Amino acid sequence: MIRKIIYTFLTTVLLATTAFATEKEDPRQDSLKRKWYVPRAAKIQYAGNIGYFSIGATYYLVDDWYQLSIMYGMAEYPGHERTLNTLAFKNTFLIKKFHYKDFVLSPLAGLSINFGSTHNTYRKLPDYFPDDYYFQNKVHFAPFVGVMIYHPLPFKTFKGIDFYTEVATMDNYLLEAIRTDYVKYSEIWNLSLGLTLYF
Repeated sequence: MIRKIIYTFLTTVLLATTAFATEKEDPRQDSLKRKWYVPRAAKIQYAGNIGYFSIGATYYLVDDWYQLSIMYGMAEYPGHERTLNTLAFKNTFLIKKFHYKDFVLSPLAGLSINFGSTHNTYRKLPDYFPDDYYFQNKVHFAPFVGVMIYHPLPFKTFKGIDFYTEVATMDNYLLEAIRTDYVKYSEIWNLSLGLTLYF
């Protein structure tokens, strides 16, 4: 499965670079003037409530301090026949940039809106579940904080690369930690690692 995700990520990067190759022929053209549907970066992430591995495309919506990443992730659990597929709209805000030589360090925060799909995910729970006992498990909000280190690259196709790490939780985990003693705050967090290639 990991090999399949890596191949998909590399294919996404190649297709994205091919899509705007004609625009790059004019060196005077500002990269901000590219077509709206062409992503600014490709992302691959390990863990982080989207999947065991996830891949996606990143767009800049407000200069470069607000990024929207559309990501797809998969998770296979031992003993389960089916795979959890997740489509996520990951909203990332770069809080401040610190420059050191060619490196840029930035703390970040954001909210991922995740849509899960498998045999037992429901937007509206079936009638056999007790009322107000279980959450719907189709859509989740996943807040996160983290840090990113960016470095430019001396290539025409790839302008830069960053590595990031994030600490995140899920809406239902957070609510259960607030309203019950059964779930502890120390148990609701997870760590993710990621890499972004900028075009």
